Amino acid sequence: MPNVSTSVVPIRWDDSKGEIVWLDNVQIPWKEVTVSSKDPGRLIKAIQALEIRGAPILGEAGAYGTAMIANNSSNSSEEILKNVIVDGQRLADARPTAVNLSWGVKQIQSVIKAEVENGASPSEVKIAAIAAAKRIQEDNIAATYRIGEHGKSLIHDGDVLVTICNAGTLACDGIGTSTAPMRAAWADGVRFKVLTTYTAPLYQGARLTAWELHKDGIPVQVIADNMAGHLMREERATAVWAGADRILGNLSQESGTVYNKIGTFGLSLLAHELGAKMYVAAPTSTIDPIHRIRDVIIEQRKPQEVETLFNGTTVVPGGVGVINPAFDRTPPDRVSAIVTELGTVTAPYNVSIPKLLSMQESMVRLTENSPR
Repeated sequence: MPNVSTSVVPIRWDDSKGEIVWLDNVQIPWKEVTVSSKDPGRLIKAIQALEIRGAPILGEAGAYGTAMIANNSSNSSEEILKNVIVDGQRLADARPTAVNLSWGVKQIQSVIKAEVENGASPSEVKIAAIAAAKRIQEDNIAATYRIGEHGKSLIHDGDVLVTICNAGTLACDGIGTSTAPMRAAWADGVRFKVLTTYTAPLYQGARLTAWELHKDGIPVQVIADNMAGHLMREERATAVWAGADRILGNLSQESGTVYNKIGTFGLSLLAHELGAKMYVAAPTSTIDPIHRIRDVIIEQRKPQEVETLFNGTTVVPGGVGVINPAFDRTPPDRVSAIVTELGTVTAPYNVSIPKLLSMQESMVRLTENSPR
């Protein structure tokens, strides 16, 4: 792992209380508020309110939440399985665009199903579910460090990097995804600066990414979203770095399509126009090898997020409509490279991404068949 670390713990499992503990992203940078609960409904509320956010963290929340559903059950192993299937689906549906949430839920459902089929007792099922959720978090954290190692060679002395929203520790655990190459390169002595869009309407770039990078000592400046074109040209930006909530990885020409925070598509167009690179960093759990563009639901959030500022001041005249999509879609021909924990892939993505996933499957089979 690169010589870089972070003191931020965005989510964890409390063994003594059997509950999930998370850092409330809505309160940052004003307060660092820790919340804990063993109520799946409260977890769903936290996910929808963006207290917990970011694709990889949502994967961890999905895993821990499903394990928590099992842990709360006092019935037979078969009833535990029934509960995690029904209540787990509600959890998976909390945010539809980010594929990691449903992925995390399904991972633990599969573990529980296997335990039940093997005749495990209720206590054994619960222990296995919690252990599997912890492994998912450990793997997530390790993946961020490998993303940093794979991506740091794409950052050079004197670079001006642009980023959007927050794909750092708060969203991804470890050292983040889009921030991982930055942190790894900085630890190696590479010197650059970062411009982060404040990312309306909830200012995750200004509140969260700027907070993280400033704590790391990496030079970061916040810009309004509508300043991006002008400042990317004036500052001679070399690359845009973004995370992802879903990356299509099928065999069609749609492979490499990136769903990320609204505004990412616009930055990709600016990067193309100005000769800058457009890099996306994400773990392979964010890759969706099944669905097509027509299948992906773009989450539409409440108008109030646009209508009011954080202090509650209304800024949109009464009676005026608001459109508030949470994500947009960047086509593969605007993505220079995708950096994952298994390596960096480039176009044609309908060849490189399936090859990457095939390598991942081979590694999993090798691990499963190795002597214990």
